[in-house]
Amino acid sequence: MIITFKLLFFLIIFTLMSLNSFAETKKDCSQYSTKNFASLADYLRCKKGLPPLKKSFLKDIEWSKDKKEKTYQPGKPCDEYSTKNFASLFAKLKCKREE
Repeated sequence: MIITFKLLFFLIIFTLMSLNSFAETKKDCSQYSTKNFASLADYLRCKKGLPPLKKSFLKDIEWSKDKKEKTYQPGKPCDEYSTKNFASLFAKLKCKREE
């Protein structure tokens, strides 16, 4: 019986000493936005525990387009609008509606 107590005592001591009591720290992935694909890719890599990529093809793409002139111009005659695309068609319909 004394042998079992000694054995249990050493087993308990051994298991308590061998356990890692270090707290695992999680990375703060909230610094990455999820509003565009490049930041979303960085966010997902952070969640997996990987570092973000320095250069990505998603960051190289110019996503913003230059805003063109408005298709509808109030002084322009309605017959000059094209109907080949939706923007011009809507401009022509708006012109006809305002006449």
